[in-house]
Amino acid sequence: MNEYYNPLRESFKLAKKIDSIAFKILILSAILTTLNFIFNKYVDRLKEWAEILSNANTVVIILFALLKFAVSYIIFHTSFDKRSDFVDNSFGTNYSSNKSNKYYNNDTIENGILRMGANSFESCYFTYNLAIKGLKDKWIINLIVAVIILSLAVQGYNTVLTMVLQLTLPIYLISDAVNHSVFCLRVKNILDSFCRLYNDLKEEELTSKKEPEIILTVLNYETTLSTFNLLISESLYTKYNPHLSEQWEKLKEQYKLK
Repeated sequence: MNEYYNPLRESFKLAKKIDSIAFKILILSAILTTLNFIFNKYVDRLKEWAEILSNANTVVIILFALLKFAVSYIIFHTSFDKRSDFVDNSFGTNYSSNKSNKYYNNDTIENGILRMGANSFESCYFTYNLAIKGLKDKWIINLIVAVIILSLAVQGYNTVLTMVLQLTLPIYLISDAVNHSVFCLRVKNILDSFCRLYNDLKEEELTSKKEPEIILTVLNYETTLSTFNLLISESLYTKYNPHLSEQWEKLKEQYKLK
């Protein structure tokens, strides 16, 4: 097989589609909250609709939570197969029944810990650069929607359940943007560690001494991924992947990854 193949791509694409639907539902919640406020405060003849919209919004928020849970569930279970494929590509083993092809661009490196580190280095490089490009939009969108929902929703509730659910959503949105920021910072630190590590490894006599550090850095990266379960949008991946692939080839030459 000479063509690019990633057996896990479809699972991640499904997670991204569900996440996209969840985002649309989030926007719908903001619209329902706005209409509820307008009907309740300014259109007396539609006040009964305000209660209907408020109840509908409660259902929408619950649906949003269920979809986000589904996304986390898919990412969690797919991550096991992803790690098996990662180990197979790094060590030439057969833990995965459906291996990727050309997903990692380090075929010139001999199987072993150095290749494992290079594969993780490559993944970390792509993850950080894609995640940081989506950070600004994440903050802008989440803050706008959170402010709209919070400022309008506090005007009144017909039930305690509605109050709890609608006030929980803005808190979730802010924490989601904060988590994205923390994720970017942690991955940047790990990426810097990879850069320092492979800069030292240009001295071949240090290779065996650096193997524990390679393993530790890889584990730090994998732990960060599993902790945050961050999804990179398909549009960002499609837009920047060709450029990042070119840049990675230059980094391989810079750090003598061969």
